[in-house]
Amino acid sequence: MYISFLKINNFRKFGENDNFIGFVKSHSESPQKDLVASSTTLVIGKNNSGKTTVTKALELIHSDSEKITGHDFNYSYSKNILKENLNGKPYITPKLSFEIEIILDDMAHDLIGDFQPFIDAKKALQEGERKANITIEYEVKIIADYISKIEELKTAYSIDEYNSEAIFRKYLDILSKTQFRRKIKNYQNINVDTLTPKNIIDLRVISAAKNIHDKRLLTKSFNKIIKYMYESDDIEYKGILSLVDNNNQSLTQNIKTKHQLGVERILAKIISDKDIGIELRSELTFDKLMSDLITYEHKDGEFLVPESQFGLGYASLVSIIGEIIDYTNQSLKETSQSRIRLLCIEEPEVFMHPQMQINFIRHIQEALNEILSSHLEHLNSLKSQILITTHSSHILNSVIHSSNTFDDINYICLKGGNAANVLLKDKEIANTKEKSLQFEFIKKHIKHQTPDLFFSDAIIFVEGITEERVLNSYIEDHPVLNRMNISVFRIDGAHAKVYAKLINKIQIPSLIITDIDFKKETKKTNTVEATGEIDSAVEGDVSDVSDVSDVSDGSDGSDGSDGIIEQISTLSEDLITTNATLCHFFADKRISSLKDYYVNDNLMVVFQKDCVGVPKDCPNIFYYATSFEEALILKNYDNKLLLEILLKIIKTETLKVLGDPTDVCNIAHKSRKIQKLLARKKSDFSNSLIFSLVTTDQPKPELPDYILKGLEWLTLMLKRDGVSYEL
Repeated sequence: MYISFLKINNFRKFGENDNFIGFVKSHSESPQKDLVASSTTLVIGKNNSGKTTVTKALELIHSDSEKITGHDFNYSYSKNILKENLNGKPYITPKLSFEIEIILDDMAHDLIGDFQPFIDAKKALQEGERKANITIEYEVKIIADYISKIEELKTAYSIDEYNSEAIFRKYLDILSKTQFRRKIKNYQNINVDTLTPKNIIDLRVISAAKNIHDKRLLTKSFNKIIKYMYESDDIEYKGILSLVDNNNQSLTQNIKTKHQLGVERILAKIISDKDIGIELRSELTFDKLMSDLITYEHKDGEFLVPESQFGLGYASLVSIIGEIIDYTNQSLKETSQSRIRLLCIEEPEVFMHPQMQINFIRHIQEALNEILSSHLEHLNSLKSQILITTHSSHILNSVIHSSNTFDDINYICLKGGNAANVLLKDKEIANTKEKSLQFEFIKKHIKHQTPDLFFSDAIIFVEGITEERVLNSYIEDHPVLNRMNISVFRIDGAHAKVYAKLINKIQIPSLIITDIDFKKETKKTNTVEATGEIDSAVEGDVSDVSDVSDVSDGSDGSDGSDGIIEQISTLSEDLITTNATLCHFFADKRISSLKDYYVNDNLMVVFQKDCVGVPKDCPNIFYYATSFEEALILKNYDNKLLLEILLKIIKTETLKVLGDPTDVCNIAHKSRKIQKLLARKKSDFSNSLIFSLVTTDQPKPELPDYILKGLEWLTLMLKRDGVSYEL
């Protein structure tokens, strides 16, 4: 059996919505290979998003405690209850509730009777799976006392103070002093006292960060491991028990012979009216011996250095392993091993460098298998569900890489001031066969490049290396965005559309910056020249685009000379876009239909939709850019710094072929040809531009208007979502 989900209602950061935490089931097709656990449930999110609330909820449920404080309630929920109480409804009392769904498999056959009150038999027959739904509620024990305290609170404050912070803080104090009682209920909301979470769940929460500054942390951890190894070998275990007994007898005899009479004489001087009779003996036990058997030192050249001088990352890793070994050891000692094993590790990445984080996830299973290999007969009982809370993109990357799925990754974010959990599912990100290749692209791309997107305040997708490098540089100077965690991801082509469902799911403000990709439509065939796309089979939503002749870079030599065509100054009706992202979001390939940027909820798509006038002060001609580089040139054709960079990258003699480079307007008139010359030198161009931006005092080029509009929208979205910043 295993936990399927945990629902958290009004506890700490969680409210009443988006509060389901999904668990990966503890099933293994190869128990000889996976001795401890066959799966890892990830709870990811930024700092202070609510990840720790999940483990705290599990600890409260497991503890059997009925002690609740005011700060255990969700603040928004508490304020609403207080408002009702102050408005003449003191009988409305606060309540915490948690729901656990447990899937019962054949391993839990002996426990079916215990779970019977929690199983909906009719639903089980329909679904073919037995599920026990257990609700744990914490409610006010003596309502009359609660009402009395509310009435006292009302008399202590005036009506004008009912919405003040002071009265709310006082209310939290009242809740902390209020007695609560716990009730266990089934799916029919009927109280059931025959089963408690502690009887069915064996929980261990490991947080190495809490005791990382213990100077004997490694010593204690290694003692746990050595203790386990002794207990795992019957011969060695009996031998050390015999050693302990013999030492006790020897020490006891020594104490009696040499010291007991002396102690009695000293006490007789103080208590002279009584005969003092005492018995002193040695009471060394195996547990006492193992708790302080090992002293850890590490080698540094020819010297042995105390553990207090060792790295915190290594100490944290060994501490986690020691805790897991101790947890497993305690589980093996149970006479009945029928409980669900749930091991929670809080932020194991603390103090670890990125490579150690990756190795922790990749190899923790192998290390534990090596230690536990002597207990093959207990494999089934050792199976555990492992839950890891983390804000490490490296750990997330490793899990996606090893499992090749997003299933049951819990992404916690803030929504309306509360924690909200998004339970990722593969089928909800790509739910059709034709999108399967796109989905494989997402998983591969995230594994190798973009796991950081889950921990970002906002995301910007760009097509090429120039946009990526230059945009990061400009964001550093932005008065608002430079204070945010903005992730800029290069997707090397118009592939941003494949992220649409994932972006919508995680609700992070996302900006897609893409190119308009002009083409002239012809009616010769029913195929499309989809350069830069993932695969023609993947791009199903542009399959209706007709055969085209190249108008974006002249690669087909359509002008009959050097393969470079002239500027685009008017948008003819035969112009279409082959940009898969634009075709996807606008559901139309005609350039004439792309009148505005695409905006929907948390997503905006910007591109070169507007023309640029030349000259700036009194335009007599207008050009449409087809790429970021051309848009940058058209916007800044009179910028001295940009001109110097162009002269450096594509050489003075090449520019002379295009015309007089000192005529700044001529640079604009030849922007398409310059773009073509830059096509194979984008990396040099972006590097030179960034270097010049940080090493010179010259006025720097301005970003194209479509990008500025996107950044403006992104700033407003961050403000809407409550991300704090100061101008």
